[in-house]
Amino acid sequence: MSLDLGKLRGAGGLSALDEHFARTLGRLAGESHPAALLAAGLASGRVGAGHVCLDLRRFVAEGSRLTEGDEFEWEPPTLDEWFEILSASAMLECLDPGAQAGAESTLPSSAPLVLHSSGRLYLRRYWDDEQSLAKILRARIAEGQGAADLDEAVLAEGLDRLFGEESEPGSDLQRRAAEGALRSRFFVISGGPGTGKTSTVIKILALAVEQALARGEAPPRVQMVAPTGKAAAHLQGSVQRNLAALDCSEAVKAAVPTTASTIHRCLGRRGGTANRFRHDADNPLELDVLLVDEASMVDLALMARLVEALPRDARLILLGDRDQLASVEAGSVLGDIGRGPGGEPIDAPASVIHLTRNYRFSSQGGLEELTRLINAGDAEGTLALLTDEDRPEVRLVEPSAGGAWGEALAGAIRSGYANFCSEVSPEGRMRALDGFRVLCAHRHGRGGVDALNAEAERLLGLGGSLDLAAANPPVRPIGITRNDYELELYNGDVGVICSDPEAPERGPRVFFLAPDGSPRWYSPLSIGAAETVFATTVHKSQGSEFAEVAVVLPEEASPILSRELVYTAVSRARERVTLFSSASVLSAAIGRRIERSSGLSEALWG
Repeated sequence: MSLDLGKLRGAGGLSALDEHFARTLGRLAGESHPAALLAAGLASGRVGAGHVCLDLRRFVAEGSRLTEGDEFEWEPPTLDEWFEILSASAMLECLDPGAQAGAESTLPSSAPLVLHSSGRLYLRRYWDDEQSLAKILRARIAEGQGAADLDEAVLAEGLDRLFGEESEPGSDLQRRAAEGALRSRFFVISGGPGTGKTSTVIKILALAVEQALARGEAPPRVQMVAPTGKAAAHLQGSVQRNLAALDCSEAVKAAVPTTASTIHRCLGRRGGTANRFRHDADNPLELDVLLVDEASMVDLALMARLVEALPRDARLILLGDRDQLASVEAGSVLGDIGRGPGGEPIDAPASVIHLTRNYRFSSQGGLEELTRLINAGDAEGTLALLTDEDRPEVRLVEPSAGGAWGEALAGAIRSGYANFCSEVSPEGRMRALDGFRVLCAHRHGRGGVDALNAEAERLLGLGGSLDLAAANPPVRPIGITRNDYELELYNGDVGVICSDPEAPERGPRVFFLAPDGSPRWYSPLSIGAAETVFATTVHKSQGSEFAEVAVVLPEEASPILSRELVYTAVSRARERVTLFSSASVLSAAIGRRIERSSGLSEALWG
């Protein structure tokens, strides 16, 4: 086999980091076989692309392609040859061929790579995280209905009172989810936008409080968390809005929590690193119920740290949409839990329920139909709906002959941000930002975040690009791009550069809303990493919703486009969505599903 890692990197098959990783492991382990070094580099590259491992069976089945254009000629090993080559390498440890997926490993922790008998090749860190998470969740699932000590009469009365006797299709799923969550130490409530996930959880918390009070005990200690500050603020606001109307006693309402935090803040950073926390298995969180919203955004490593820090007797509830984009980092935890090893939806009422009835949109509304068609992979139906003049709330704008959208997109930006520009108070500007947002698939290139933010700044008369060190930076929305644990600002948090009306003499400041709704002011010079967010990536928009969104796809199909990306983008809208895309690019995106390689689903469901 003729294979040079340097040439492969030059052809786009490996990054510089992946090549360096493979060569370093080879040098330390005395490994020189090109296929073994390639496997190490590919395993590193898969993690960078969001996978937990390199799935060799899938790699071989798909033709062992090393580059997008397949111009790199080589003689790939067969699957048996891969196993033979890697089994002889000192870079990795192999599991016993008869071991079951998810079984605890007795391998030395020093091996940098792990080859599972299924053909999945892991970096050690991700193998350990997947094993830890699978072990804990399996134990919680196995406890089943015997895990909770319930007063059945109190539970039945509470379910009847809070959920009633609705008979419409799908309406009983919320009740079933509530009962399942009360009977389990681990429960997942999945569902699309508007299916009532948050309102169901508020009732679950009320039922849990009623159980404690019926036993004469103190109310359960509940912590609500989300991956980003924006998602935590959205969860907290939803709970506060729905709590007053809850059909339960004032004592119960008073015991239901009304504040949420980020996962990082809940765990407490330790040692100046992103994945080491004050709370862990040796110093668990002091709580009885942990609710994790927007769980699709949580990567494997962070979810592993979170469940490791959870007391065994505590209840874990995950909320999210299994059909949304997965986390930016490696893993698709919620998708793996909500679907079986073959990708089929899991039907496990004792652990997982997927809500289907939509309460946000009219059953005849174009937005609900659009999300349904995209999720089903129906590109033809999607295009027909987007061009139906009787459905003005969903619209497709195709590029002109020159490849641009011209005045259509410019007009959408001007009108969409008119309220932001006319508002005076910082709170008003933040509310205006919830009314409209431009969502992009790409960051760079025409139609990407960078270009459209610059265009929005020009159209709205805000001068040049963002400069936080400028003497008088103009008013604009900014988004944090790197976690700042000292300031408690996290990647994805959105604020506004403006003056503090109570202290205008201090000059321009940056205004954020804390999860509890209180104002937080910072000097622009204290913000370490931020960008303008008139336009943002679809990934960064997760955990948010807007009255209207303009979704801009690239001029040509690209690997980043997928059904999940389009679904996530359009499901951010409450009232109206405009897709700026050619029909061919949109169809290609809807026809491509993201399949991240991991062994978590197999470890949980076999």
